[in-house]
Amino acid sequence: MDHKELHDLMDKYMLGTASREERSRLLTWYRQQPADDLVWKLEAGEDEEQVRKRIKANVWQRLEDPTQRASKAISRTWYLGAVAAVLLAVLGFAFWKMESPSATNLIAETPTTQVENRFVLLPDSSRVVLRPGSRLVYRTDFSGDSREVELIGEAYFDISHRAGQPFIIHTGAVKTVVLGTAFTIRANPNDSDVQVTVQRGKVRVERDNKTVAELTANQQVDVHEEADKTAPKEVHDVAETAMRWAAQDVSFDWQPFGELTAKLERRYGVVIKFKNEKLANCPVSGAFSGIETLDELLPILCTTRNATYRKEGKIIEINGQGCN
Repeated sequence: MDHKELHDLMDKYMLGTASREERSRLLTWYRQQPADDLVWKLEAGEDEEQVRKRIKANVWQRLEDPTQRASKAISRTWYLGAVAAVLLAVLGFAFWKMESPSATNLIAETPTTQVENRFVLLPDSSRVVLRPGSRLVYRTDFSGDSREVELIGEAYFDISHRAGQPFIIHTGAVKTVVLGTAFTIRANPNDSDVQVTVQRGKVRVERDNKTVAELTANQQVDVHEEADKTAPKEVHDVAETAMRWAAQDVSFDWQPFGELTAKLERRYGVVIKFKNEKLANCPVSGAFSGIETLDELLPILCTTRNATYRKEGKIIEINGQGCN
């Protein structure tokens, strides 16, 4: 989004003429900025004024040429204050209602430069695999009437069932509601469409609180910006293919143990060491579904090399004999 387009969207919002999609674009723009200053990283107890100041400084940095700030300071001060107010309003539906003193929001992110996917175990034991360049925002607990997360990019979800507490994924203006199922969602920032593919179970896809499609196993839908209703299509082979990428980091054949653990470190966000460095050169083979936790995967891997492991927090040490 260029400078002029952003100004136009802000003006429309302040005049009350911005559509839901345009408000969503403002939210997407802000989320695409570096994560260090993002509003959803606030700690419980941080008040709205602190967030407003942080957003204002963030927007100033991104909108203004540092060499021109002095001459424009007076004319831009009101505007940037309004930008902060607008962003708080836009972010409100997706963030403030999720914030509470007892629970903060967490962010899981996979850098675009990373080859491996990122595995995330949610507080309700639901499992998510993020593709590189994707971001997931979720709460440290799911104690409310619903379990809500926000996604930018592409992710595979395997959701645990909780009666009376639906799982909801926000992707801009599109909302996917599930009770317990496995599916993928692709909602890249540069794409106008959101694609949902269901492997098993059933989901409901909404936009602006209106149902646009209901999907069951082996169905897929592309939700367009303008369409009120979208018919799902049968995708038996495509559904399998859409899920296959989630397992690409944990399917390996005769790979050195050290190379594999380097991938697992990036996938699970841990540090893995070898007490006996010779073990790192030993080949291992295996094929997993892609939704295993590290605690489920490690015992099997170690068994193949007659090795053991010890885990303390995010530090894991593997011990065993080397190989010839």
